[in-house]
Amino acid sequence: MINAKDFVKALKSLEETKNITVPVALDALKQALTNAYQKVHGKDALVRVDINEKEGKISMFSQRNVVAEVEDDFLEIAVEEAQEINPTYKVGDVYETEIDTEEFDRMAALHVKQVLRQKIREAEKQVVYDAYIDKKDDIIMGVIERVEKTYCLINVGKANALMPSNMFIPNEKYNVGQTIKVYIVDVDKSSQGAQVVVSRNDPNFLKRLFESEIVEVYDGTVEIRSIARDPGERAKVAVSSRDKNIDPTGACIGVKGMRIQKISNQLANEKIDVVQFHEQPELYIAEALKPAQVYGMVINADMKAAIAIVPNEQLSLAIGKKGQNARLAVKLTGWKIDIKTVDVALQEKISYTTMTEIKAKYEGEKAPRPEPRKTVRIEPSIEPAVVAKPSEPKPAEKPQEVYVSKVKFDVPAMPRVSVVDDTPVAKPVKETKTQENRVSKKALKKAEKQKQVDQKPANYMPVYTEEELKALENEEVDNNNGEDLDFEQFEEYYEDEK
Repeated sequence: MINAKDFVKALKSLEETKNITVPVALDALKQALTNAYQKVHGKDALVRVDINEKEGKISMFSQRNVVAEVEDDFLEIAVEEAQEINPTYKVGDVYETEIDTEEFDRMAALHVKQVLRQKIREAEKQVVYDAYIDKKDDIIMGVIERVEKTYCLINVGKANALMPSNMFIPNEKYNVGQTIKVYIVDVDKSSQGAQVVVSRNDPNFLKRLFESEIVEVYDGTVEIRSIARDPGERAKVAVSSRDKNIDPTGACIGVKGMRIQKISNQLANEKIDVVQFHEQPELYIAEALKPAQVYGMVINADMKAAIAIVPNEQLSLAIGKKGQNARLAVKLTGWKIDIKTVDVALQEKISYTTMTEIKAKYEGEKAPRPEPRKTVRIEPSIEPAVVAKPSEPKPAEKPQEVYVSKVKFDVPAMPRVSVVDDTPVAKPVKETKTQENRVSKKALKKAEKQKQVDQKPANYMPVYTEEELKALENEEVDNNNGEDLDFEQFEEYYEDEK
């Protein structure tokens, strides 16, 4: 008999530190004692271990099967012999004999210790496995306990998780006692040592950060379709929305980029490009190559390859620093992308489709064509406008004089006949002449004369009868002795008379 009071106390302490329950530890002890007994008497030896926690006793019993004919004395006992000890035995029962555990030699005790340690380790692994298997592919918080060049140990609660160096974010510093978020890559109870493997450069780590920081992604309104990362430097995330009223890229970026900046700060200021996902490969590739603007596209669906045509000045932007933008676009879309400029496409005679035509094609519309230029013919106006210079005053217009052709008469003797309008003419209002508004008499006469001309019909001329015309002609001939009158010499006369 082994006094196990101290051992039971140790098992309770083990439960507190390693989260291994007492029943699990007792089962491990029973298995260790059984293995030690079988190592001494053979693998086929039958043994039963009984542990009484209250009394602190550990008992072991050797077992033999009750049979009619004995073939192996160590494993079997005859029914007659068993009935001599206890008449109730019959064929098929198990005959037990208590073993003095103090008779175990030193080698057997070391074996018990080794097996017990192994069983406790297996139990511990099972506890960790059960605790973290449901958290696989998820983010947990941890505290860094040890930092080495090749790995980093992180305390995640019930166990220490291992983060290998190839799962670090480049150029990110880790310090002991630092609290960080990690992504659980794998939980394996069959591996030796640490069995929870975590990472910070996995693309799914970025996806989980989107779900934890952006409500629309968490509730499924905005869906992340693909992720491509260069950890610590740049990442591209393709998103789509199940609600037509929600802009997926705007929801992820947030007001003034606050949402995406919060995620970037947790990834050593990694730059994140959020692009719109499209089912159409042409549109999807064009989005993946942003911030460069794609002018045209050539698609080979069988080879899953594409040629993107960009403006000459945006070639370096499309390729990116050390080819980073193009490389991430290939990872994001899964297509092989070749980037060429417009000039190179013309030189190589590549027949491509412009993005405007592609968008119109998928929208079910024809590509918009430039409207033809309309030639506007301006007809000259009948009365062309005359623009007078403001500095030069307009000259006073002379009244148009109407003369009757082939009518010769003596002006002093010529009776004046006119068509008189019966409408009374309003007398002009006398204005007080000031120094600035002083008008000469001659100017007043010209204005009155112009007024009279305006009131006359356009084709005005005196009306005479035939007898009056003959009389005037005869009188004119007599006064001028048969010579025609020169009207120019009477201009001053007419002016003064009027």
